Amino acid sequence: MEPSGGHLGCPYCCTYEVDRLFVATVHLDACRCRACGASWDEEPESGTFRGRSTAQSALVRQEA
Repeated sequence: MEPSGGHLGCPYCCTYEVDRLFVATVHLDACRCRACGASWDEEPESGTFRGRSTAQSALVRQEA
């Protein structure tokens, strides 16, 4: 899945309101969209979609 809004956009709603956390041990960006709440992982250089994260993922910020 490629984001239609470009590498920095959300692949689900195409906004650029994306929080990213680079996880060096697995060389992935853990991403969460502030607009629609979707979470996913992608490769940091190419933006290649690597899978959808669960809402309970330790790699994305949880709502307070």
